[in-house]
Amino acid sequence: MLLETGKSKFLIALMQELMASMNNWFGSENWDSERFGAHRNSLKSSLITKLNELFAEKIALVPVGVARRQVRDLARLEQSLEGLSTLYELLADDYSKAMLVKLLAYRMLGHRRVKLPLNTSSYWATREHARSLIKGADTINIGVQQWVLRHLALKDLGFPIELYSLPGGVVTVFILKQYEYRKSRLEIKAEAGDYVIDAGGCWGDTALYFANAVGAEGKVFTFEFVPENLKVMNRNLELNPELAKRIEVVEKPLWTNSGELISYSANGPGTSLAPVEAHRLDGDSLQTPTITLDEFVRERKLPRVDFLKMDIEGAELQALKGAAETIRTFRPKLAISLYHREADLVTIPDYLNGMGAGYGFRLDHFTVYGEETVLFACSAGKN
Repeated sequence: MLLETGKSKFLIALMQELMASMNNWFGSENWDSERFGAHRNSLKSSLITKLNELFAEKIALVPVGVARRQVRDLARLEQSLEGLSTLYELLADDYSKAMLVKLLAYRMLGHRRVKLPLNTSSYWATREHARSLIKGADTINIGVQQWVLRHLALKDLGFPIELYSLPGGVVTVFILKQYEYRKSRLEIKAEAGDYVIDAGGCWGDTALYFANAVGAEGKVFTFEFVPENLKVMNRNLELNPELAKRIEVVEKPLWTNSGELISYSANGPGTSLAPVEAHRLDGDSLQTPTITLDEFVRERKLPRVDFLKMDIEGAELQALKGAAETIRTFRPKLAISLYHREADLVTIPDYLNGMGAGYGFRLDHFTVYGEETVLFACSAGKN
């Protein structure tokens, strides 16, 4: 039972957020069409769904469709309540705690009921402004979710960078600064001279962002193995030769063990990994050997690792286990994605806290939907 004061505070905060959100009803204004396509619910279907939910509330039945999914989500979340309350107590500031509660409410009730803090008129104006950064008509069709990458010049944002990307992605990485925590007096970010591990390099946008941050004395090691992603990354590095000098591309995925054969299906930025025995290998399934961060650091004889970012589609916990020696030795600042798997909110902070590295934790979120939650950590000596 949640009798301890801290756990009680978490449960009370979550229940208050859920109660405050129950009567909300959002439509296309709480939907990112660039990410998910057009908002499909017509006015008629929205009204039917709304009436169905209200009717079910009156007679204490579970409505069909979305509401049943929400009940299942609630049941799964309830099983994780102990771990989530522990995370709530681990978080070092009120902003992070409030963000966790809001994100949990969004997961439980969905975009119809909960609007995340980023969803403001200012945010959508920034998204629209990003389209003005498009330079020329040249594009790259990556064959994933009908996404077309545009050639963008970021000079107006204060970055000497050109790249092929999605305008929304530029907003997330370069304007919102997804891999920086800046919500309190403590800032957790890559700084001049840092050695950065960029796990999940994809098209090279984050590698270029970090290369600009670390300056001429710093170094960025970006891990990306998917050939289609590497083609775009290499093109982006060619557009930025000075920054590219600070970037080393490592064409292997990070994992718990080195040399393990991993199965994957190429899906652009959404490519995920699994041990070969976990996949039924077919015509769409590919394989690649892995490396641990610990082995990479030893092989390269790196003098330090100052900042570790991971956004690797659900492989974060496995990769962190393969980085235990590096983390304990160097205690780098961390920016770890925490949204790919339901259990991530519990298992990843629990693992990092259990390492005894003296980390303090923060949490932030960088979209108007459920993706791009990042756990930030900084050791006590750097707080």
